[in-house]
Amino acid sequence: MALRPRLLPLVPALAATATLAGCLTSHSTPAESRAVVDALNHKDVKAAQAAACPDLTSPQSVGFGFDDASLKDVAMESLNATSAALNCHPQLQAIVVGAADGHGTAAEQRTLAQNRAQAVADYLHAHGIAPARVQTEVLTQDKPPAGDAQHLIVLAEGRRW
Repeated sequence: MALRPRLLPLVPALAATATLAGCLTSHSTPAESRAVVDALNHKDVKAAQAAACPDLTSPQSVGFGFDDASLKDVAMESLNATSAALNCHPQLQAIVVGAADGHGTAAEQRTLAQNRAQAVADYLHAHGIAPARVQTEVLTQDKPPAGDAQHLIVLAEGRRW
């Protein structure tokens, strides 16, 4: 089968185009994203994240030494769990309620309670919790406020070790 004489000059150009097209085509495949891999494996990413997040109940307790507002190693487990839960559940707000030891004047006790609440709030801020999500209060009654679906209560109270 003979090519028509008009098409004969186009054969080298077509052959060169086909050869060059093969050179320009990328042979590497891009890596699949985590979402694509999980979808292919039928994994529910949100369910896995929820399972990894600690489920905390209110109130959480952070202990302080007698007449002291500095955080000790003993309080770190509770603080780390609280900050992890708040990081996992961005819809939660924290209400840090400072409590005092019951010794000294009312003004001294209020200052101690404020300092304890602020120490916990500062720790949470340093561990990725936005200041707008953390509110501090001083315990004005014998019982701290109850938590709900939007608020996690963190009680900064005195302990003796």
